Amino acid sequence: MQDAGEASTPMADPFPSLGEPVSAAPAPSQARREARPDVSSEDAFPTLGASSARGMRAAPTAWVSPVPVIQRVVHQATVSLRLSDEQLAKLNTVLPRVQAKCPTVKLEASTTRKTGYTTFIFKGANEAAVQLAKKELTVQLARRVTGTVLVPASLRAHVIGAGGKNIKRITEQTGVRIHVPPRSGDAAAEEADDPLLGEQMEITIEGDEVHVQEAQALIQAIVAERTSKLSQSLAHIEPEYYPFLAGVRGARVEALAANEGRGEVTIKVPPPHHRHAPILVHGERASVGAVVDAIESQVRDMRASFHTLSLTIPKRQHVCLVGDGAADILAATQCSVELPPVHDASESVTIRGPQAQLPLALTAALERANAITVKVVDVGALHAGADAQHARYLVQWLGGRAPRAEGVQVFMPTATALDAGRAHVDVVGKDAEAVARVHRELEELVRPLDPSALRVADLDPLAHDLVAGKRGQNLKAYEARGVDVLVPPEHSGRSDVLLVHRGAAAERAAVLEAVLQELAAAAAPAADLQTAHVSIPAKHHAALLDRTVLNALMGEDRIQVTAGRHGPVPAGVDARTNDSVVVRGAPAAVERVVARLQQMAADAEQDSMESSFVDELRVPGAYVPRLIGRGGAAVAKLRDELGVRVDFPDADDKARAKQVPIVLTGRKACVTEAKARLAAQVQRLADETTVRLRVPSEMHGALIGPGGKYVSRLQDKYGVRIVFPRGDEAQAGDEVSVRGGKRGVAEAQAELLELLAYEQERSQAEELAVPQRAVARILGRSGATINQLRLESGAEIDVEREAGAGEQAVLRLRGSRAAIEAARAAILDLVAAVEREAELQLDIPSRFHAQLIGQGGQHLRDLIVRAGGPSEPRAQAQMVRFARDRSDAVTVRAEQGVAQRIAELLQSEARALAERVVHGAVVPPRLHGQLVARGGRRNSPWQQEHGVQIVLPNWREYAELEAPANATDLVDADPAHIVKVLGGRESVPQVLQAIDALVAADAQRRRPRAPRAARVDDADDDE
Repeated sequence: MQDAGEASTPMADPFPSLGEPVSAAPAPSQARREARPDVSSEDAFPTLGASSARGMRAAPTAWVSPVPVIQRVVHQATVSLRLSDEQLAKLNTVLPRVQAKCPTVKLEASTTRKTGYTTFIFKGANEAAVQLAKKELTVQLARRVTGTVLVPASLRAHVIGAGGKNIKRITEQTGVRIHVPPRSGDAAAEEADDPLLGEQMEITIEGDEVHVQEAQALIQAIVAERTSKLSQSLAHIEPEYYPFLAGVRGARVEALAANEGRGEVTIKVPPPHHRHAPILVHGERASVGAVVDAIESQVRDMRASFHTLSLTIPKRQHVCLVGDGAADILAATQCSVELPPVHDASESVTIRGPQAQLPLALTAALERANAITVKVVDVGALHAGADAQHARYLVQWLGGRAPRAEGVQVFMPTATALDAGRAHVDVVGKDAEAVARVHRELEELVRPLDPSALRVADLDPLAHDLVAGKRGQNLKAYEARGVDVLVPPEHSGRSDVLLVHRGAAAERAAVLEAVLQELAAAAAPAADLQTAHVSIPAKHHAALLDRTVLNALMGEDRIQVTAGRHGPVPAGVDARTNDSVVVRGAPAAVERVVARLQQMAADAEQDSMESSFVDELRVPGAYVPRLIGRGGAAVAKLRDELGVRVDFPDADDKARAKQVPIVLTGRKACVTEAKARLAAQVQRLADETTVRLRVPSEMHGALIGPGGKYVSRLQDKYGVRIVFPRGDEAQAGDEVSVRGGKRGVAEAQAELLELLAYEQERSQAEELAVPQRAVARILGRSGATINQLRLESGAEIDVEREAGAGEQAVLRLRGSRAAIEAARAAILDLVAAVEREAELQLDIPSRFHAQLIGQGGQHLRDLIVRAGGPSEPRAQAQMVRFARDRSDAVTVRAEQGVAQRIAELLQSEARALAERVVHGAVVPPRLHGQLVARGGRRNSPWQQEHGVQIVLPNWREYAELEAPANATDLVDADPAHIVKVLGGRESVPQVLQAIDALVAADAQRRRPRAPRAARVDDADDDE
């Protein structure tokens, strides 16, 4: 019995399903406050002689008001294992062990005798706990196996992931061991155009059979994701059409990707400064093909309809015709503006587009070009008496000192212009006043610097760091004195150091002379440097004078090494040639570097002589493409493995019909090996044959296998090449070619046909129409029934969702003929059972629903059995459904006769519940325990005999019952003593009499015998 102060447990669901038992969730434990016991409490210290029922928590009853049900997320995992008799015997110990380790996970197991598989279902609120329970079970029961999965070698890096990320994730998730073979030496062969048809590698997986299969599926998913993608380069499209393909600010290429590409591709059109690069299209295979076709179609139309117009615009005004300027012209006129490169002095501008739009584009280009102001500072003209070198020096000095203004750009002349004697500095901007101001400031900077303001000091390049000082401190000191010292860039080899005096002309000569002397003094430590001029064949310069090689040779010494005809020629050094190598630095270091360079050159020459052995092999011209390999892969393999150069003759249709020479160059032993390999390959090609098989296109995927597994195994096993048709080839859609040696082709053909027959037998398909109302029965709760059908029949069963709105639903069955027939028979049995069913709608007041269901649904189950229905909970599920919205609707669904009897029993009991009455009886609290069943259960002793229920004052249902019909007789009674009696009109009076007799007997038993002549007063029962 439950105390009034104890919190009662809310019902989890007022209308539970009959498919599984329902239990209320336990109430959380609460800390109780310590208090002194009340010795006067009859409940705490009952009178001896009366049984005291032990308090217990209240179970859900008819008077519990329903509370909102919180739907919790339930994670589920399923494992099916074929267990041996020994393993089945272990289940009794394994399952409790797993349940103890994962107490929050519900574990169910069922065995199908027909298939021999045991299915384990894991359910829990925490996905990690569900997966842990699954792993614990499979580790203890599943067989240890070693599985393999074939993946394209070109996808090796993607399978492993960055830093092994993918393999680590799969290993942690499944607990298996994964071995990925090392990369093969044939890197070029791995980079096949189509990964599925390229070289394959075998990944080994060790662990229990369930997680090995899971790891295989995860790896195949990575492969499937990668092989569904394709990248294509469109190098044959002229860059002149790039602006039209990209559209205004990329709008056209975005529309192309969204429409023809269906959002599955990425299109990269090179920007104007990278026009030499090709257009790249990457994405899903089918979408890439559609986008490429659309681009090529647009280019063909443009080639046929576009014209050009040329005009001359000053070079510095070209800046207005790039970026937003070019985009605006393209948007307004559908024409592009093509400009020469920045380093090109040409001022020619080409406009390209439709003939009718060219005049509009010309007008727009001129308006934009004339919208800016260009002023030119002619440095040479400001000092007409000076030579061209003076102007060059001034331009060099101006490079980092030109004035700046917002919206104004200053362009220095290019080296080409300086060589031509045009030392023009251009000032460009939209604001004419700002341009004029910057132009004026430039002239003011240059005009005072006549030839007397400049000096050139010839200092050894190795002494430049000594002149500049640490972090340029010496140069800053010279600037403070009005002299700018310009040191040539490092590694340029130039010895000219430019001095520019910015001060007064009167002191110019003295200041410059003093600075020159200081520079010479700073460079004095480099005076003892030595220069060596050696001759090393130019063919070895690239290898010997590589920056990393030079760093290794020079070490910490400051040494300058230059090669070739061009470069500084120190005094006393012979004129340079193409083979010249000039080394300058400290004498000991120069001697050491020269010796090492000469030794390395001698070694390289010796190696070149040894590697110059030449041999020739004549082969049929038709075999040349096969000997070269896809993308030159075969030749690259010979070069990488043997260091042999292989030269093939130029492709010629006539040469294919005759013998052609192949020239091999390298070390003799390597050339001999390469020739033997090529000869062996030619012999294999001579024995080669090609067989074409007719295979329905819908069967290609089954023959290829997941990730190319089946076709790769056949190719490796028989040494053949199996080619399936692709959309971009002339091969027929249902034609599969097998190429290789005659014996290998024959064996591969036989196995392919056998596999085709097997897959065709397994790929039988049939559609079955069933009534729409039978679909729910076929699917079962959470798909349990249809999964069982699939497992028992071996057929795939799918429900066509599109047909769900009509009276008929369509089921698609796939598998072998026997499996389809078994599934069809089982489904028709279920349909027949549904057809025999009747669905009755009853109107029963919702206040009676809980009593009709009973605690945990037991009363309703008993009622179904009494009506002739099944006794199994799974079969009883969904036979009777009570509305969950507090309405009075009740649905009965079962076979015709059973449904009718269930409805009659429900209505009969509902009428009985409606005719109940409530009376009160005065019973002292010490006797309350005797009114309920032994152990505190709420069924009274009169429940079975009279159908009468006793409700005690401290029960929650007490307050929910109406007032007793005899309330006027209970006015003077203590409310804690009033017990409510609920039942039929005829039965309640009988129970009331029995209760009164029980109370009277207790009172008589408690009355003590009084001595003679003594007066006895009745004590208050409460004392």
